[in-house]
Amino acid sequence: MAKKKRNNKGKKKAKQHGRGSKDAQRSTAVNEQIGSLLYQRLPQEIRDDIWCQLFSSTRFTFGDRPTGRIKPAPNGLAMLRTCRRAWHEIGDSWLRYVLFCFDDTNTMLDKLTRLPIDTLSKLRHMRIRGDTLMLNYPEDDVYYRLVSVFKLLPGLCLDQLTVLSGRGHQVSYDTLGGLIKDGNGWKTLRYICFSSAVLGYPSDWDDLPRYWRKPQPSDWQAVMEARDGVESNPSVTVYRAKTPGHYGSILDPSTRVKFEQKPHRDHNLERPQDFPADVELMNGDEKNKELMVVVKRGSGVRYIEEEDSPMLETDIRYDTDGKSWKQIRKKYIFRWSDSKDDDWKFSDDESESDQSESDESESDEYESNDAVEEDAYQDVDEYTWTPLHFNPNP
Repeated sequence: MAKKKRNNKGKKKAKQHGRGSKDAQRSTAVNEQIGSLLYQRLPQEIRDDIWCQLFSSTRFTFGDRPTGRIKPAPNGLAMLRTCRRAWHEIGDSWLRYVLFCFDDTNTMLDKLTRLPIDTLSKLRHMRIRGDTLMLNYPEDDVYYRLVSVFKLLPGLCLDQLTVLSGRGHQVSYDTLGGLIKDGNGWKTLRYICFSSAVLGYPSDWDDLPRYWRKPQPSDWQAVMEARDGVESNPSVTVYRAKTPGHYGSILDPSTRVKFEQKPHRDHNLERPQDFPADVELMNGDEKNKELMVVVKRGSGVRYIEEEDSPMLETDIRYDTDGKSWKQIRKKYIFRWSDSKDDDWKFSDDESESDQSESDESESDEYESNDAVEEDAYQDVDEYTWTPLHFNPNP
């Protein structure tokens, strides 16, 4: 009897071994997606084109608007969760294609300063509203332009940065001028203004020098050539919308024209920066035409935001003694709260991917008392002017 029992035990082990082999084969079949036409009929290069098209039409939007907080449309990375093969094949390549949009600088810094530099450097497309960042120091409040804000993002290396102009034409002019003169982290800059007044407001000798207007884009072109070298062929181009009040049309080549500003004719020779409003840009509805400045860095120029870049005249890093953004936010911004809505968190580890779903649910609970709006769009480049930015009668 003992011998027979041992034989049965041996058969049982053999049976279990056979079942284990079948499970392993089944797992391999799932990973290789043998039954999927996508993976078996289309070569890798075609699939790569599909991923490129998919993520190039995807954007993730974060931030605070006057109407409430906005968060990304759901399922932007759903393709990565369809199967293991998609997860491993796509990896983090989607970072190069999606558009990251931020409605305020605080949210942008909350999100991006927590990324490792090697991850941040993979982002290629970003949009930000160009409002200043205010820090509350004991002695006074200081407003920092975007050129200084980006110094807190070493490793940033965008193909294209789009900025929607902030409030105030003079401040917008100064913000753009600073990006042209000292900005890094982007290869192409698109600076979009809701009004042509950004190049047409009157300039007075009593204004701060950085607000004195000059004929554009010729002056900015000279700045870029001095910075990158004439031989590298940098360029600055100004476009104006054809129709007043047709907001959003400036991105359509068929509804815009190139613009070259004439030299100032009515200035005082003793006070060369003192001149009235530009009639061509400010008369009647002319000021309600959108305007876009496109700046392209020179060929071969290193444009990554360096970790130890030279200090600016007004530099957050100097004024805060090199503190991290989290430390700056906690100490110098009146209302401090940790940002928790990491809807686009990713990892090569599936366990962290599963965790991101729980993070989203925690975020929903955290923000339950706030007005939260999901981003809705037909085209990733669509944008709106919020009530605080848009002013039809500047």
